[in-house]
Amino acid sequence: MSLASMIQPEVVAQFYHAVLTVVVVLITIGLAVVLIRWVWRLIAESESPSVSREDLCDRAPKIWGKEGLWRALGALWVLDGLLQLQPAMPNYAFLEMVIAPNLLGQPGWVVRVMGWGIQAWSNALITADVVAVFVQLGIGLALLAGRWRPWGRWALWTSLFWGLFVWILGEGMGGILTGQASLVIGDPGSVLFYMASAGLLLLPDAMWLAGQVRRGVRWGVVGLWLWGALVQAWPGAGFWSGPALGTLFQNAAQNAQPLWLSGPIYATAHWVTHHGLVANGVIVGMMSLLALLWAWRPYGRGTMAVTMGWLGVLWWLGQDFGVLGGVGTDPNTAPVFALLLGTAAWSQKPLADVPALRFIPWFRAKRGAETLSVERGRRV
Repeated sequence: MSLASMIQPEVVAQFYHAVLTVVVVLITIGLAVVLIRWVWRLIAESESPSVSREDLCDRAPKIWGKEGLWRALGALWVLDGLLQLQPAMPNYAFLEMVIAPNLLGQPGWVVRVMGWGIQAWSNALITADVVAVFVQLGIGLALLAGRWRPWGRWALWTSLFWGLFVWILGEGMGGILTGQASLVIGDPGSVLFYMASAGLLLLPDAMWLAGQVRRGVRWGVVGLWLWGALVQAWPGAGFWSGPALGTLFQNAAQNAQPLWLSGPIYATAHWVTHHGLVANGVIVGMMSLLALLWAWRPYGRGTMAVTMGWLGVLWWLGQDFGVLGGVGTDPNTAPVFALLLGTAAWSQKPLADVPALRFIPWFRAKRGAETLSVERGRRV
């Protein structure tokens, strides 16, 4: 059954009407809040001088890795919210093509928990999708606009709890209990990396500057690559069999997409199906090698190059970029993993010490290595 045949136009129309209604309500509330705040500030400033947001920003240390991860996480949540606006999402196509497949091979208690979630969603398809859209957009926009505001931290906590909800009910705990999990297709789930990112951002700046975040990410990466190699090599998963391993790539190739994207995936699936032993050996070997590299020379240029290259291969051939096919909910694991590694590599760099930024006219370093003043038209 094609995706188009599973989309009911009347349901889509009701969904977009509901979304538009919520947007109008939120805009109205937002304008009212802005007006109240403006009046309140006029009254407060007439009584006592206030500290501007710019002053607060200047006093806070700005760490390149943390700043980048904060904004990237916000952008990812916004993207996820926008993807939930696709026509298939308020229809049963979303449940049948995205959620239901995650039930396969799960323990009984996971099936029951996920079954409850699927039933609740199916009882209110439009309402559930509207909630998902605005929760994710809300998290993302709050992060992007609230870096130095209380609601920024609230958004991080919401990201943790919403991420846990999605990871269990939507991703089936990343397939880790099925016995057939594979990093090739994005297990243990991209939202787990969203949660890890939010957790790191909640840590104090001192832990970033002291290198604790950098070290923690390093050993987490070692553990993840070792886990990936282990589950890929596990005989019970069946990946040493060509047809079973080839299925991972065939599923990605079958998404609706241009031929120039699907062609290499089909070619890979064909080769893997006929050379399963060699192909799985290469995959297990690469993950084992990456675990050794991250234990031996973490964040080295060679280590980062090999890691990013391998993640790029997996993102295309195994995860099909995550967002294609009309039912994609996120970019999948590889780019979020790469983002986490990239920001961790700069986790001890105050923004003023990043060489590339010295050529941006409106960045000027001051107050040693921990603070930065943003002034347009000034060069370092």
